[in-house]
Amino acid sequence: MIDLVNVTKSYGKGLPAVNHANLHVDRGEFVFVVGESGSGKTTLIKLLMKELDATSGMITVSGERLERMKHRRVAKYRRKLGVVFQDFRLLKDRNVYENVAFAQRVIGRPTRVIRKRVPEILQEVGLAGKYRSFPRELSGGEQQRVALARALVNRPDILLADEPTGNLDPRTSEEIMELLEQINQRGTTVLVVTHNRDIVNAMKKRVVTMHEGVIVSDEKEGEYHEAQYDLVHPEAGI
Repeated sequence: MIDLVNVTKSYGKGLPAVNHANLHVDRGEFVFVVGESGSGKTTLIKLLMKELDATSGMITVSGERLERMKHRRVAKYRRKLGVVFQDFRLLKDRNVYENVAFAQRVIGRPTRVIRKRVPEILQEVGLAGKYRSFPRELSGGEQQRVALARALVNRPDILLADEPTGNLDPRTSEEIMELLEQINQRGTTVLVVTHNRDIVNAMKKRVVTMHEGVIVSDEKEGEYHEAQYDLVHPEAGI
């Protein structure tokens, strides 16, 4: 589903934000990407979203080569992705139903499809009874469930979650991760960027660790390590 081959993203002078990264994620995998602030995790997500273009290297997502993709193709490509952020990004003036329905309207789904699909996905995320509520009336965990429903309503191949529990208390964070695991078990490939050591260590999923733009470890049933890394940067030729 995801292939990065020798991918680098530089913003200017200094070390690249992503530095000669190689990563392969199979269909149906659940992968954590961890590392301290500034390690390149969010840049990696933006590269996969085609929000940023790589400086060099090759990125293939769901069979599409991103570096070759024409600008007019990007919107259609992003329909293959569901994306969830730390700050929810809900439309404050629309209720739960309308927030989720919006994701279908922008791609031209007919009203009859929306009326069927939105209640289905709200049921899946445990919010069937909240469809008339506005974001201000919801807890942080409920708002993140709405964001998940919106990300999943178009049945994406891949779900990208950038710090999905960053604004949530520990119990609510566990509930959101349980929901992500259920989504993964239904066949969606899930990639989660997180700082939450407790959740990563408890779930025993694949863990990719980044440090100063470099992927320094990739463990099948990994943990979140805070070790310091003595990096040999690829461009040094050592």
